[in-house]
Amino acid sequence: MLLRPGQVFAGYTIVRVLGAGGMGAVYLAQDPELPRQVALKVLDERLGANPRYRSLFRREADMVCRLDHPNVVSVHTRGVEGDALWIAMQFVSGTDAGELIRREHGGLAPERAAHIVREAARGLQHAHDQNMLHRDVKPSNLLVATGDDGTDRIMVVDFGLARTADEDATVTETGWLDCTPAYAAPEVLAGRSADRRADIYSLGATLLALLTGSNPSGRSPVPQAAATEPGDGTPAPTRTQSELPPALDAVIARAMADEPEARFQSCTEFARAIAAAVDGDESPVRPADQRRRYRWLAIAGGITVAAVVAAVIAVAVLPGESAGPGGPAPSHATAPKTTKHCYWRVRVPVDPGGHVELPSAAADHDQSDCVLMNGDHGDSVAALQQALALCHQIPLATNRTYDAATKNAVMHEQTESGADKDGIYGPQTRAKAMRWPVFRDSDDQFDGHCVPKP
Repeated sequence: MLLRPGQVFAGYTIVRVLGAGGMGAVYLAQDPELPRQVALKVLDERLGANPRYRSLFRREADMVCRLDHPNVVSVHTRGVEGDALWIAMQFVSGTDAGELIRREHGGLAPERAAHIVREAARGLQHAHDQNMLHRDVKPSNLLVATGDDGTDRIMVVDFGLARTADEDATVTETGWLDCTPAYAAPEVLAGRSADRRADIYSLGATLLALLTGSNPSGRSPVPQAAATEPGDGTPAPTRTQSELPPALDAVIARAMADEPEARFQSCTEFARAIAAAVDGDESPVRPADQRRRYRWLAIAGGITVAAVVAAVIAVAVLPGESAGPGGPAPSHATAPKTTKHCYWRVRVPVDPGGHVELPSAAADHDQSDCVLMNGDHGDSVAALQQALALCHQIPLATNRTYDAATKNAVMHEQTESGADKDGIYGPQTRAKAMRWPVFRDSDDQFDGHCVPKP
């Protein structure tokens, strides 16, 4: 369901789209009773047919209404319009930290990044004090409103995956994890019981992303046994951003420690360590036990999900054939014989003044039966990664490579949609699982809504 400006829904007059993701869309709307605007969240009609998602959606309102804190977005009310569930929430005029990452190439100033995470930590500490875990902390769930004095006001949003601390389930009935893999703690990815320290890990990953300008890369749902010692070649913020305060390395290392016991034990403790590091304290955290092993997230390649459209090359490529000089190399995997490899990205008009970008096997038309799998790379993979990030809320670096993180994201969507779970992007996955971001023809920017297969 796509609501249009001026349309009245559940009494609210739609002003414009604020954003869209895998769970649905959020609209700026005029309150029918009070002189205020609200953020109206409407559950995607496809997910609304699933009792589990209807329950999660209602649960978000039930849980957030218990919170009363200046760093947490409040819920006004909720309801049902026809078969569509909706929640009316406090509207925060501004942007989100994920958008700041896309705007500020190379990362935010350490003082601003520290302020954002410290304020978010206050909101999360309040939630933890109410026995509530957020479970999906990431930059796009931190709203940023800049006041007249230039100070950022930070508010935590989207408690759609929240649970009480007494509930330890981290896996859906389909066997997939309720989380954003790029920011999830190892115990969450492994399907083990998680507590407030999993939120602290995710907040540490968020700080890492804000400082470096790149999302941490996604990982396999089951962490590998191998780990690395502090001080080895594992990326750290100051190794790529030499101007950052050196003490931030130790702060992020502790926040993102593999074992929960090695992390900060509260958001308040984490916030204090960040402040000390930015203020120049060279030892804001206790030295780590040299025998303790940490697992770090690799720094993404610096390419954001808001990739610009590359030129489309007019050539069809069959499985096993070379893509020509400068073209991507074929995958070493064997594609189904009835399909072609997707190598290019093609623009397909959808709305007046808008288009989507789809993986394609040819440049002169959209080859819908093409496939992508492990090892493939190029603009076609970038188009898929872009859709997964913008429309399915799975943040991936647009690195143009069909890697493990991309495969896991595809498997997630296959599971949720009932498609065959093979980790290969193909006709069935495109038809049943994927939604695609709509870009404006005028400037090639995401216009805030997503559409099914054109």
